[in-house]
Amino acid sequence: MRDYVLVLSLGPVQGFIAAARRSRDLWSGSWLLSEISKAAAKALRDGGARLIFPEPDSDLTPGSEFSVGNKVQAVVAFADEDEVRQLAAVAREAAGRRFREIAEGARNQLQAEKALRDDVWRVQIDDYVEAFAAWARIREAGYGEAAERAGEALAARKATRDFRPSAASAEDEAGFGLPKSSLDGARETVLREGKLVHRVRRKLGLSGSEQLDCAGIAKRLGGTIDQFTPYSRIAAQPWIAMLSAEARQAIGKACEPLVARDLASRVSGNAGCYALLPYDAQLVYRFRLDAALRDATGNRDSDATGALEDLRACLQPIWKKYGEPCPYGAILLADGDRMGKLLGEANDEKQHVRITTALSTFAGSVRERVREFDGHAIYAGGDDVLAFLPLEHAFDCANALQLAFAEALRPVARDLKVSQAAMPTLSVGLAIGHLMEPLGTLRALATQAENKAKGDELAESKKRNALGIALRVRSGSVTHVRLRWDDTSALADFARWQKAYRYEQGQRQLPSRLAYDARQVHQRTVFALAGDKPQPGIPAAEFARLLDRARGEDGERLDKEIVARLEARLEALGQDHFNLATLADELIVARWLAARTAGDLGGD
Repeated sequence: MRDYVLVLSLGPVQGFIAAARRSRDLWSGSWLLSEISKAAAKALRDGGARLIFPEPDSDLTPGSEFSVGNKVQAVVAFADEDEVRQLAAVAREAAGRRFREIAEGARNQLQAEKALRDDVWRVQIDDYVEAFAAWARIREAGYGEAAERAGEALAARKATRDFRPSAASAEDEAGFGLPKSSLDGARETVLREGKLVHRVRRKLGLSGSEQLDCAGIAKRLGGTIDQFTPYSRIAAQPWIAMLSAEARQAIGKACEPLVARDLASRVSGNAGCYALLPYDAQLVYRFRLDAALRDATGNRDSDATGALEDLRACLQPIWKKYGEPCPYGAILLADGDRMGKLLGEANDEKQHVRITTALSTFAGSVRERVREFDGHAIYAGGDDVLAFLPLEHAFDCANALQLAFAEALRPVARDLKVSQAAMPTLSVGLAIGHLMEPLGTLRALATQAENKAKGDELAESKKRNALGIALRVRSGSVTHVRLRWDDTSALADFARWQKAYRYEQGQRQLPSRLAYDARQVHQRTVFALAGDKPQPGIPAAEFARLLDRARGEDGERLDKEIVARLEARLEALGQDHFNLATLADELIVARWLAARTAGDLGGD
């Protein structure tokens, strides 16, 4: 018998995760990818493989909460490569079978409606899952060298991927001329035009012109409803927590008739985190309620119109007393730093398993930790995390996750004698976006924020181990902030700005316009930093004048401690061209992270 390192890569990652318009698309895409990877890993383990990624004792039961990344690695003992190839084929088939199970379960919910094109569906369902495999024999150089060769072979295999005919091929002309899916423009719709009644469109969450392919149907109807928490419900959590018990009870009573008409949905997952108001909450936003009313009226659905009008009547006095909920939320995307280097230090299978066990320990704690901050983890596999968070707790949650990651990996890194400078850390990206932004767009924004945190363009000593934030306002502008996790003073100041922007005893410590005034001061004085003899004292003096003139909502001068911290932060940022602009960006983002109601953001 000979030992081999076997590596599988499952996908398509972009097709499953990045193609998202609604909350459930993003949820389901991540879940689908995890489920097919889990099925492949289980097939390997059942076939006698010793798992490396995921860890050997993982719960690989279909539908379990355990998440698996799109890369599966194992050690197998066989007489020759043909047996390795056969086991890889079994794992690929298991992945495809799991996708078919989920997709067919979703399809069965629409069978009575006869809303799908069966011919296109049959072709697409077997055309979706990608699975690439590579392996290398473990020779005298040991496990580490074989794992490296297997990884290189996998990269080469993926670069020479199979290009199969389109699902609408010459053998199946029914697909030609059909509209493309709104989630995947490379694939044709499986929906029958003219066969979708208004009720079915509501069930699928479709606007009048949207189309879905096979995977799109699986995303919208696959899994169980309690797995998913809409972005709108998480974003509304700080506002809901402000309401009286009587107000929440009244909203819940008005939501029940809407659930029966598929205009709202119950939220029961995440260990009861949202029990204060167990509904999706999208209709507590005036603009969403108005849109639903227009749709119901246009379709002459008098029952739906009446139920929506009742909700409006319930919300009017609540909006007047508490304000309207803030229509922004946060998506967190995190990735471990220097993991390749750490894995490179593992010279044998046992050490490699220790690392994956430490990663699984961290990943296993993520859901509960995110829940502590009123968020819901979409995916937590190894060193990758994807989660929805309310603005109010997004920063604190990101900080808690990076501390937990460092704590989980530190013991094994020390045993492998990794230097302090090369210790694994967690870079976290936070995307702050409006509820009406497509979720695929917001996830791409989270990737931008994560890349900001990684800081690949910076000097080596300043790369990684950071928080990146990208704020996209409805006007389209994007503001970026980067804070290193080891810069405790900057982190404390950023937390202080958020606290100062929140209403305490009816007023804020920081006026909302201060951040924008600081940006204008930068634009007026940046000239002083140019040329052979820069004069950094000019921007600093103008900023000091701004702080001296600034007044709080009560007409009084700003708190002396806040002023001192603002001036100290400006000085700590150095004397480059953009120190004041950087501080202004921090203040702008802090203002958003402090918001609980739409009024906290003014007209933004």
